[in-house]
Amino acid sequence: MNATDFILSLVDAFDGHVEGRTLLQKRAYFVSLLAGIDSDLGFGAHYYGPYSTIVDNSVSRLKSLGFLNEENIGFGVASSGFEIKRYDYRLTDDGVRVTAALKQSPEYRGIADACHAILTAGNPNYLTLSIAAKAYFILKKRRQGMSADDIVREAQKFNWNIDKTSLDNAVQFLERLNLVQRGKPEN
Repeated sequence: MNATDFILSLVDAFDGHVEGRTLLQKRAYFVSLLAGIDSDLGFGAHYYGPYSTIVDNSVSRLKSLGFLNEENIGFGVASSGFEIKRYDYRLTDDGVRVTAALKQSPEYRGIADACHAILTAGNPNYLTLSIAAKAYFILKKRRQGMSADDIVREAQKFNWNIDKTSLDNAVQFLERLNLVQRGKPEN
């Protein structure tokens, strides 16, 4: 399955819409991991955690083909003077028709199952999902257990700020996905 088919399948499996670019990227990260296709999408460290230019380019392509609609939702202006906005994504009628054909593939079933696992594990908002993605990205890179303090320190190397309370919520989500298991405290 190519990246554009993956994005169409992912959006479809989340009821045909995803609210926000960051949420789309983080859901794509976890769905690709859970469905076993994470290496194909090239996720790397970025401002808000793991990010894929392949996912971003696929979204742009789907918009230009008329399969995915992007809506800009404004939330006013921040005290810093920057406009606050979110970009929401929704399958168009043509996107729904194209996705119907994808539903016959075994890859779609894996993606849909991964989306269901995220929903069942608590369907966290983009912020918790970003922290969970950052923590998992660090843990996966290290390939060994780490304490919360270790994860926070390692995150700083990527200019990611993670507080321990948010990290604990994120780790609980990762546990529910069976991606991590907390070690037993040493006596």
